[in-house]
Amino acid sequence: MKYIYLVLFLACFNLVKSQDTIKVATNVSPEQMTERDYNDGLAAIKGGNFNEAVTLFSKCVVAKPDFDKAFSNRAIAYSNLKNYAGALKDINQAIQLNPKNPEPLFNKALIFFSMQRKDSENVALDKCLLLNPSHPEANYYKGLWFYEKGDLNNAIDLYSKAVLSRPDYSYAYNDRGSAKRANGDYKGAIADYEKALTCTPASKVFIYSNLGSAYRLNKDYINAIEAYKKSIAADPSYLTALNNRGAAYFENNDLKAAQQDFEEVLKKDPKNSFAYNNLASIAIREKDYKKARDMSTRAIEIDPKNGPAYYNRGISAQMLHDESGCCGDWKKALELGVEGARPFMNASCIN
Repeated sequence: MKYIYLVLFLACFNLVKSQDTIKVATNVSPEQMTERDYNDGLAAIKGGNFNEAVTLFSKCVVAKPDFDKAFSNRAIAYSNLKNYAGALKDINQAIQLNPKNPEPLFNKALIFFSMQRKDSENVALDKCLLLNPSHPEANYYKGLWFYEKGDLNNAIDLYSKAVLSRPDYSYAYNDRGSAKRANGDYKGAIADYEKALTCTPASKVFIYSNLGSAYRLNKDYINAIEAYKKSIAADPSYLTALNNRGAAYFENNDLKAAQQDFEEVLKKDPKNSFAYNNLASIAIREKDYKKARDMSTRAIEIDPKNGPAYYNRGISAQMLHDESGCCGDWKKALELGVEGARPFMNASCIN
């Protein structure tokens, strides 16, 4: 019987891909000035200076109206400024100027991704992959699209294509690991997370946390705890890893260490519903049902949709001989997707 509510994180983002830098000569002609503005625009995107990037790319397209890469990258800048109308206008112009270049189609997919227009994003990704089937970023985002739809096998296949084309693609290894983990392949997930960590990822915090969760699901609690420790060391404010380390301690029967982690979470975030419910789980294990009821009630007060907290409070109510209270809580837990409440309902709450 499991009481710990586990929060898992999925890295599904990626940096927008700018196109190759054009080399600039020493003597500056009008054409070379356009090239310099273009390069400076790329640097502005990389530095997050999107208004400056728009200004620089606008100079480029005035000087050279058929400069498809400038239109494509100005679309990126507009998208980051949430000027989606301008972004779509520019990206369509870039596609019209160079219909055989897959990059504007990929950037169009990213614009739709930012707009949360998933179907349009998928169409753009398909067109990009038609021109370049091995495009790593397009395969990654297509994999993400399948993952969000629950099609884990197709997601894994596409993430695999992404890392085949780009062997240092940390995000793709991480997300393939998450798809494998969701598919029950915990050893495969562990291997992918460990590979992601060798690829100089943008943030090791989340990958270490994911690695810890894969180890925990594989019942390797010692390695899970070590992975969570590394996540916490990388960012002490990342409370998901602290909560999940407590879960690993709990499942390894180290209740004192688990309680310390959950109490530390509450020091940093006094309204953390998960931590209160996890303390309720410890109290149930220790047969302190009054405390368990109090802790799970606090969790519900903070988050009325915390299904595992209703589940735990139902157990506490039953052990405190409150039959009507336990049935009401288990019914609510079941409504919130906690299937573990069903056998309790069937055994104790039949009218």
